[in-house]
Amino acid sequence: MTTRRTAARIAAAATAGSLVLLTGTPAVAAEPVARASATALRLTIGGTPADSGTYSVTDDGSGEKREGSDSPAISVLGGQDFLQAGTLAQKARTQVEGRKGASAACSGLAGDGAVLVEVDEGSCLRPGDNLELDAANLDLSNLQLVRSDFLAGFDQQLQDALRPVLDPLLAGLQTALEQVLTSADAAVVLDLGAVQSFCVARPGEISGGTTLAGAGASLRLAGQEVDLLDLPADPAPNTKLVTDLGAVVDLLLQALRTQFTQAIDGVLGPLGQVVDQAEVLTSALGTVGEQLAPLEENVLDVTLNKQERGRDRIDVTALDLRLLPAAASFGVELLNVEIGHSSCGPNGRIQPDAPEEPTTPTPDPQPEEPQVPTSVPAGSGGAGLGTGGLLVILLTALGAGVVTTRRSLRG
Repeated sequence: MTTRRTAARIAAAATAGSLVLLTGTPAVAAEPVARASATALRLTIGGTPADSGTYSVTDDGSGEKREGSDSPAISVLGGQDFLQAGTLAQKARTQVEGRKGASAACSGLAGDGAVLVEVDEGSCLRPGDNLELDAANLDLSNLQLVRSDFLAGFDQQLQDALRPVLDPLLAGLQTALEQVLTSADAAVVLDLGAVQSFCVARPGEISGGTTLAGAGASLRLAGQEVDLLDLPADPAPNTKLVTDLGAVVDLLLQALRTQFTQAIDGVLGPLGQVVDQAEVLTSALGTVGEQLAPLEENVLDVTLNKQERGRDRIDVTALDLRLLPAAASFGVELLNVEIGHSSCGPNGRIQPDAPEEPTTPTPDPQPEEPQVPTSVPAGSGGAGLGTGGLLVILLTALGAGVVTTRRSLRG
């Protein structure tokens, strides 16, 4: 009995030690099986980035875990002039359906008065007032009339006639050019009602899209407005809109023609009968037009419903706008704008738990009983049992009884 109790105490101590070791071992975190995130706005102005933060949601089967804000304030964008009012939305959700992950997200930008709604397949914003965003100012003050370029193309007779008044003529034309460019105050303007993207990733479905309400882009120049882009409400994936500013160049040249005519009349008055003013005017306008040529190239590059897909995942950006390096020669501060970035997945599934191996219980060890002799050879030297042998047997039996009695008392 005593030996059994001692073995039980040892087993209990070993079990308690095992439990202590298990308690001290850190738990292994389960991998998420559903992911979704949303970022309403990302800006890069003159190389300086700013964004509304990212709202992300994950689920490992034990419930959603959220990080970030789903309705950030405009103030998180810091000290920038691009956006000072409006409503930002970035929503995301996840769940586990039949041990498989599913996710949805929506993000975007709208004007004041817009209403935020929960993630829906296609909308998390109801439009309010339109927003007018100053995308960039076109600084054209670096344009100059170069003497060699100005005289190119003139015949020798006209060059000889202009040479006496070339310096004052170029000075007058340059002054007229600066007046036009200073008063032009050219600016690219975005007019946005509500711009938003959405995505869904669930077993058997990966989808996403973009909706735009009342969206467009224009350029204001010298009190006039030129339409650059009219954005479709439901653009196809990766719709590319490339805009040339040829209309802007035409407006500038029309304004310059008036100013140059006045300058030429002032400088070439004494030579009016010798010099063909129309030819001089055409040369001056041609020189400026060559320098404005980059404006007719792809200055404003816009991608709508920009989508990137992978295995069990999709990223959608409602509007991606970039002012290309072609405008850098005019001192334009480069601008990159990403409105409504939604990301869903990659998702997975919860793996079933591995079955436990059956274990056979180990029986308790049995105590060994003391061995008592059952027979004694008779005589001395193994021939029989003498008086001394009998005495030894009696003393041995008596000692065993005492030991047994003590053990019983202790027990």
